[in-house]
Amino acid sequence: MSEPRKHHYIPVFYQKHFVNANGLIWVYDRQEKVYRELPPKVLCCQKDLYALKPKDAPKDQRVESQAFGFADAKCASALRELVTGKMPADLSTLETIAYFVGLQCSRLPSSGEMVSQVYKRGVEEMMRLTTVSVDRMKSVIERYSKQTGETVDVSPESLIEAVRGNHVKLVVTERPFIEHIFQHADFLSKMFLEMSWDILAAPPETGFILCDDPLAIVPPKGCEQIGVGIPGAVKYFPLARQFCLRLGDKGNTLRYRKVDRQTVRIINQNIASNSERFIMGPVQEQVARVVKGSSSVDMHPSPRFAHETVKKDDNESLQMLTRNPRRYFYAAGASESP
Repeated sequence: MSEPRKHHYIPVFYQKHFVNANGLIWVYDRQEKVYRELPPKVLCCQKDLYALKPKDAPKDQRVESQAFGFADAKCASALRELVTGKMPADLSTLETIAYFVGLQCSRLPSSGEMVSQVYKRGVEEMMRLTTVSVDRMKSVIERYSKQTGETVDVSPESLIEAVRGNHVKLVVTERPFIEHIFQHADFLSKMFLEMSWDILAAPPETGFILCDDPLAIVPPKGCEQIGVGIPGAVKYFPLARQFCLRLGDKGNTLRYRKVDRQTVRIINQNIASNSERFIMGPVQEQVARVVKGSSSVDMHPSPRFAHETVKKDDNESLQMLTRNPRRYFYAAGASESP
């Protein structure tokens, strides 16, 4: 199948848990600075995001139609069970939800950009290190021929010149991103299952919002490190209008608990601040209040991830990938998020 298709990085079934009585959802677009009331099927999607693009062949849509088709069906069923307000019947529901949260971290366009950047920088550094000297390039060629059985009919000197003269064009395909999606989701899901789980229930007169990067990681106040496994970091993942998953430190526990309007407001501000572009909810007035209260009117000035070279010489290269901070919100006088 070669025709372009819209691939939803925030699945339609998930968005439907946040629609209003008209089946629509109010969206604030941080890039265009407008509010729109739209159906979920046109939101948070990108053409051919998960399509494999083999050379001289039609695009392969099976990752979206089959892999995500199967995963999303399982996740949709588990989500419906979890938002009933009753304890799940067995562990498989929590395992599926943990995987769903992991998928929502890894399947985003920003993750694809990060993976491509890491691969590109890694290969560029490998090429730099192999072209330090003719002897090193000879060693690389000999090792390649021995491992593959193929003969390299190019001299070490010409390869060095091609790299140093920028005559080699490096293109990262979609494959590393596709592989990363499922490998990283599996890795994260195992971490999530070892954490304490609170299913937070909002008061009837309010509710939780959604965004296009729904796992909001809130570090302890004053902590400069940001990550899922940072001690004291709270992870929020809105499940539906009335329920939000709160992941804490290691604990392997599950409980439902009610929270007040103030707590819902703080959580929503963290979710909005974590967004890339879209902030969504069933009620325009609430979305507008959250956008203003979280200072999320404009696009965030820095990308989601930062990739920098820590050390670089003729014998080694050390690269560091970090998550750039967003704005974080806490209850008055609290050192960590509620």
